[in-house]
Amino acid sequence: MKLRMLLIGAFAALLATLAVPSAATAAPADHPIAGVTTQSANPANAIASDNPNAGISGVSSQAVGPCPYTAVCVYTDTYFGGRMFVLYQCRWYSLTNWNGWGSIYNNQTWGAWADIMDQNRNPIRGFSSGVAWEAVDFSPVWYIRMC
Repeated sequence: MKLRMLLIGAFAALLATLAVPSAATAAPADHPIAGVTTQSANPANAIASDNPNAGISGVSSQAVGPCPYTAVCVYTDTYFGGRMFVLYQCRWYSLTNWNGWGSIYNNQTWGAWADIMDQNRNPIRGFSSGVAWEAVDFSPVWYIRMC
């Protein structure tokens, strides 16, 4: 079973690398998750608290905690800190006041995707299920589409 999960994780990482030019992923340090593709992003200019007024239309923020299974969790700070938005529905979400670095974790069922999109709804980066990014520059991101 462990070998199967390792192979699935390796395949997901390969797909993410082929689909997106720059792919670095990591699991939340305080919430280790089996099968999550991991690699450090280490952004040189990532600053915590870039997004104090950040929001996602129709979704309330909550205190940081484990990302529920079948959800995509978006964090206002890097390394899964700040406030957390939990997205469950397969649809487009509109972001407001995201000015810099945060993080994201796709904890949906196997095979489900989450994409971050620019103001014209063009894809910036995709995240397969079981993939977490410890640092994402949300400055150009206007939408998240999941499923």
